[in-house]
Amino acid sequence: MVNAAIEALHASMGADGMSDEEMSALGQDLHLWHDDLRRVHLLSNDLASNEFHTACAADQEALDAFASRDPREQALWVFHARDHLFRDVELHLAFQAKANGKYWKKHRIDAGLDLTNEREKLEAFSHEVAKLFEKSGAGKSTHIEQSVHAADGSVQLTIYVEGPITALAHFTENKFNRQTTRIALETALVYQPATGVIESVVKGGSKNHQTVLQLFGKHVVGREIQPEEIEKTRFKLNELREGLETFDDLSPLGVEKIRLRRAQFRPRGSTGVAIRIEASAEQDQDDAIELARKTLKIQHSFETEYNLDGASVIVYLAPVDGQKPKRFSFDLYSTGSSTIKNLSEKNQPIANAVLQSLNVIEAEEAAV
Repeated sequence: MVNAAIEALHASMGADGMSDEEMSALGQDLHLWHDDLRRVHLLSNDLASNEFHTACAADQEALDAFASRDPREQALWVFHARDHLFRDVELHLAFQAKANGKYWKKHRIDAGLDLTNEREKLEAFSHEVAKLFEKSGAGKSTHIEQSVHAADGSVQLTIYVEGPITALAHFTENKFNRQTTRIALETALVYQPATGVIESVVKGGSKNHQTVLQLFGKHVVGREIQPEEIEKTRFKLNELREGLETFDDLSPLGVEKIRLRRAQFRPRGSTGVAIRIEASAEQDQDDAIELARKTLKIQHSFETEYNLDGASVIVYLAPVDGQKPKRFSFDLYSTGSSTIKNLSEKNQPIANAVLQSLNVIEAEEAAV
């Protein structure tokens, strides 16, 4: 329907004899509108819906609007009527998605710090961060956004730095062109005043994380801080090599079956080699462990020669009230990184219970 409307608009523009400049301006507006719809689509999920409800707990107009709308419509309503909240949630969920990767670290500093809202100091902070990437060809232009997570009051600072010059190949009016652009490099910090925990996504290794935190103390806090790194708890993935037999009855949580969709192995003593096994998502097919046992044959036994380095767990839920069975999946790595934070609030505790029952984590780690 949207495409048909745009085609009708395009036809009417030609009939009215619009100038090339007018056509170009309208095309740019349509491009931006399409990008807005894409952003709304990305927040049309239960995680975003929960964030919207939490932030609008005292906003009766918003609660009335949510009551008759599904998550997709809620996201569109918030984008239109509460644009600042939409951006806060967008930034928060984007950080959660990035916080599971190799550029993420967690530290502890003093709790209850008073962070500045002064634009001049925030921009000074972002320009100092930009200098870290000058050697890789980054520019001097920056943009910084400050947002607050309604659920726990954590404050997020997201910094965009003008990246190196990149040539993009694309088509314009059926012609092939190369356009030079500068993709934004993203750095982010999330500070929890209640606990003093500060999480960072910074490229360039531990040294850059430390530098960004010191700059945060200097410009945003107004004094020197002493960050203490919080080590990620490693996942004992080798426990899964014997199969996925759980030690607890997970049926009260609605769990019907657990499989490994993907498994990544590294031969012991050969860190530069990784073997990736991918299985079907179908519930009755061999999972990645079973495929690995049939595939990885070397001089000695599979268990003693390979470490399970990464895995994608798929959890099948029993059907409820005749509804279609549901499933969800998440990735985890032996280093302690996972995508569990990206699951819905309903599925996160189920994922932790699964890992605890498989001896991948301890009970106290599941609670965290």
